[in-house]
Amino acid sequence: MNILHELNEKQREAVTHKNGPLLVIAGPGTGKTKVITHRIAYLIREHGVKAENILAITFTNKAAEEMRARVNNEIGEPHGSDIKVFTFHAFCVKVLRRHALRIGLSENFTIFDQEFQDEILTESVHELNLDPDDYPPWMLRNIISDAKCTLQNPVNTVDILDIYEPGMIENIRSVLQNYQTKLDTYDALDFDDLLVKTVELFEGVEDVRDAYRKEISYILVDEYHDVNNAQYRLLQLLCPPPKGNLMIVADEDQAIYSWRGSNPQYIEDFRADFSPHTLELDDHYRCSEKILRAAEEVISKNPERQKQHTLRTHKDAGRDIFHYTFDTPVAEALGVINVIENLVKQRNHSYRDIAVFYRTHRLADVLAEQLLRADIKFQRVQPTNSFGEGNSKNIFAYLRFIQWQLPQDLERAINFPETCIDDLTWVRLKWLAQREHIEFIELLRNIEAYPQDVGPLTRRNVRQFWTQLENLSTEIEGEQADKIVLNLFDTLERARSPYRAEELEVIENQPELPNLGTAQDVLYSALDLDEPIQITASHGIDEYCAAHIIHQTLETYLDHSAQLQFLPPDDSRAIQKESGVHLLIGNFAEIGENRRDARTILIGTADTANTDVIRLESEGVRSIAALKLCQRLINRFESPNMADMVVYDLETTGINPKTAEIVEIAAHRLSAIGDEVERYHSLVKPPGGHIPRSATRIHKIDMATVKNAPGIEMVLPEFFGFLQGRILIGHNVAEYDNPILERDLRRYLKRNLSAPYYDTLTTARRLFPRQRCSIGALAEKFGIEHGRLHTA
Repeated sequence: MNILHELNEKQREAVTHKNGPLLVIAGPGTGKTKVITHRIAYLIREHGVKAENILAITFTNKAAEEMRARVNNEIGEPHGSDIKVFTFHAFCVKVLRRHALRIGLSENFTIFDQEFQDEILTESVHELNLDPDDYPPWMLRNIISDAKCTLQNPVNTVDILDIYEPGMIENIRSVLQNYQTKLDTYDALDFDDLLVKTVELFEGVEDVRDAYRKEISYILVDEYHDVNNAQYRLLQLLCPPPKGNLMIVADEDQAIYSWRGSNPQYIEDFRADFSPHTLELDDHYRCSEKILRAAEEVISKNPERQKQHTLRTHKDAGRDIFHYTFDTPVAEALGVINVIENLVKQRNHSYRDIAVFYRTHRLADVLAEQLLRADIKFQRVQPTNSFGEGNSKNIFAYLRFIQWQLPQDLERAINFPETCIDDLTWVRLKWLAQREHIEFIELLRNIEAYPQDVGPLTRRNVRQFWTQLENLSTEIEGEQADKIVLNLFDTLERARSPYRAEELEVIENQPELPNLGTAQDVLYSALDLDEPIQITASHGIDEYCAAHIIHQTLETYLDHSAQLQFLPPDDSRAIQKESGVHLLIGNFAEIGENRRDARTILIGTADTANTDVIRLESEGVRSIAALKLCQRLINRFESPNMADMVVYDLETTGINPKTAEIVEIAAHRLSAIGDEVERYHSLVKPPGGHIPRSATRIHKIDMATVKNAPGIEMVLPEFFGFLQGRILIGHNVAEYDNPILERDLRRYLKRNLSAPYYDTLTTARRLFPRQRCSIGALAEKFGIEHGRLHTA
């Protein structure tokens, strides 16, 4: 067989091994993957094993794709495509999708990645009024993973964590219980659950397990040294010891996933459980002699190493290796730069000849900064995830929401491709759901029940979203993924703005129309009082379009019936005003005197001396004038209800939210239209009895200023009573004011800051990227007069 000619003696022995367990000890560069792919080809060609009866396990999706491609290259289609090449997790997903019902799961379960996990854990900590600094998501995630990888319930294993205080252990148990309850509520599994639930399925449902044992005749596992307890148990269930056809390729010196539960001990367990035929691959084909010997010297220092493996390289001696030790990251970066400069100036290398490898991207930040300081141009190569950027994220959120309707996907889905609910309204609706003790999704489903909180256009868009979602769900049921995505694109295309970028630019750059605000107020009043509105347009495409825009806006978005009249050509009759509001669009002979209860808005020209007529323009594009009037009118209705909102600010002793103490606190409660209703203000004596001069220079508050002020422990109950759970608004509150206020609330009142908040800095940064978004800069940008800044 030709493929065997490419192999050395030990590789051939591994490839041609027919039945029974096989352990291949293989160091780096010894052809591990080649042995697995050639063995698969050998089994199919020489022994007639069907491709679908072979399962190959790798540890990354990339490795699985590479192995699948290499197998296809060896044996060609169609056999190669039938081989099961999976990661452990991908294999488990495939199994559970088919048999989830047998262990009480839905076949349509969702999978929470690390981002979702952290969000749920953070939510659980907050709900239990715990300090998030004491219970960070990564710590809780590791506890969960450690337990599940050993097939234990995380809630029951917390007691063995003797590094935590008893009270903390009880809190962790509560968080984990809350986390698992939420997963059950969302019909979700985390990555570790995929293994746990598949083991549970195979242990508890014999017919399913036996079917897979019958279907899978040979299992080959790459990088076996990285398995954990759950993965090893899964292999035992699929291929029971001691006689199963299980081949593993492993190297004790490469067990790098100990933080995920892997342990070289599982290699010894495999030896004990399966009594495998064992081979050692010791011919190395990747590195030079010096690199190989240096690596072995480092590995030999491992006190837990059970056996020395010496590799023989087929490369030359290679170049010398230099090793440097530095005390700080900056010193290390400067040392690297010194080496680079020497290579360029003394060895005549080009900068493009030099590459710097690093362990994590965080470590490279310091080096990048120092390279910039040294004026050395460089290209930084970082992984890109096209599925986690821009519109891809929105598309996946939309698809996930169709399938599982998780709260985490709702905001992206409902605001794509066009914004449906603005930021401030979104916060208010979240607050309403919290106050009414209902799920946020249910509140949005019943959006018509909140006309005082949500404008008519927003309510209509939310209704359309649910209708669109329901229709799309029906259309894509049972379809292939490519058809689903195309269907989604077709559906979303209809929701996009009908204007092209150049058209929007023309509209936005039109000069401000005189009397636009007055015309908007007149229409708003008529709608509010349910007065009749009549629209009359003289002949002309632009005039007819303008009339249609206004009519469509009134009837479709604002639910107000209006009379629409189009005049024929050469008809510029005099207009006699009836009661209510009359909108005239185009050129008219004259306008009669207004009756006391009648008002006229003119977009065009007319011979009239009537000063009661509101003129928007005398010439130009009338449809754009009509569009701008409709925009202003809808904005008036869509302005968020700001009742139950509080604007607040703090002045502090420093800029670090973990250590800064409050010296001044102020807040305004707002009316529905944003006017001040009630005010709170207090100076605060800091608990440390000290205000740094640097802080005083900013806010002009020193210890003399707060000499007679109460301490924060006295101020907080008053301030918390003023808030009464209302929505908080502030500038940079997410990263600064809220953490300080929440820290002190926990410290003195033993409670969390549960109110939703709206951060104006976040919005400003999104609207004005690469511009200064401080309060002063924004005030200057919008021509807002202000007094001294940095006073709460």
